[in-house]
Amino acid sequence: MSRRRKALEAQLTPQQRKAASLIVDNEWGEVLNEDGKKKTGQELADEIGIARSTLYEWKSQEAFNDYVNYLTDLNLEAMRTEANIALMKLIRGGNNGVPSVKALDLYYRRHGLLTNVSVIEDRREPDESKRKTDDEVRDDIAALDALVNGTTKE
Repeated sequence: MSRRRKALEAQLTPQQRKAASLIVDNEWGEVLNEDGKKKTGQELADEIGIARSTLYEWKSQEAFNDYVNYLTDLNLEAMRTEANIALMKLIRGGNNGVPSVKALDLYYRRHGLLTNVSVIEDRREPDESKRKTDDEVRDDIAALDALVNGTTKE
């Protein structure tokens, strides 16, 4: 068990951990009610043995939500293989035999083989006649300082 999981679980009661697990399983469609649908908040609360209001109170707690998000991330991580398989099917042409350009783009970006790099070069020759001397720059700064300070430069 990871340190992060241990730290998150240490902040919750066994009932809260069970509730978090049921919530995640419910959202992922892994537990269904008798009608074959996701369970309601009341059904989840009944299964845990708490009042529905308690379940909603837990959902507003940061530690509880952190644990729910952790469990969700674990489920999502487990889906990576399926996502990669789906991506490869799209690259190979999916159902219509035409490779998806978007899938190819995603594949190359994911593996660092395609990047957006723009290089802007200024090839103009510098116009020396428009450059100010150091004294002109100092005078401009002094004029701005005077303007900011509300005084006039003599």
